[in-house]
Amino acid sequence: MDKITNVFNKIEDILAGMACVLILLSMLSTIAEVFVRYFFNHSFVWIQEYNEYILLYIPFLAGAWLLRHNGHVAVDLIDMFIGARAKVNLDKIVAIIGIITTAVIVYASVIVTVDAYRENLISTTILNTPQFYVYIIIPIGTFFIMLEFFRKLIQAQRKTNN
Repeated sequence: MDKITNVFNKIEDILAGMACVLILLSMLSTIAEVFVRYFFNHSFVWIQEYNEYILLYIPFLAGAWLLRHNGHVAVDLIDMFIGARAKVNLDKIVAIIGIITTAVIVYASVIVTVDAYRENLISTTILNTPQFYVYIIIPIGTFFIMLEFFRKLIQAQRKTNN
């Protein structure tokens, strides 16, 4: 089990690292766009479109890693008023809701992504980007988030057994 956990952690770390690289690329390309537009009165056609795609990729690449480190926004007001056992039960409920929600998103996004691939959908912009490449990150990223919710559920169950 520890080997699987380590592999899963490494995958999440790599995906989060990719998100960091995309943030850096987005920042640098935007700076380059502003610089070139200001000094040379020229614009790169691809920067805005691909930065939009990057903004889609970042949360799906880093979401599972962030969930593992409890970095998502959370309302902890209730935690201050309930006991340890109730908190564990609440963690289980949150994990189950997370699993169900992400499972629905994975299912629906796989259907949309496969349809985009089959129908060879392309963007209506000048770049004609195949939409399959845009959509593919949604089921992949959501699947890893779902697995992380499973891990949270297992951790909460272990706390109950102890």
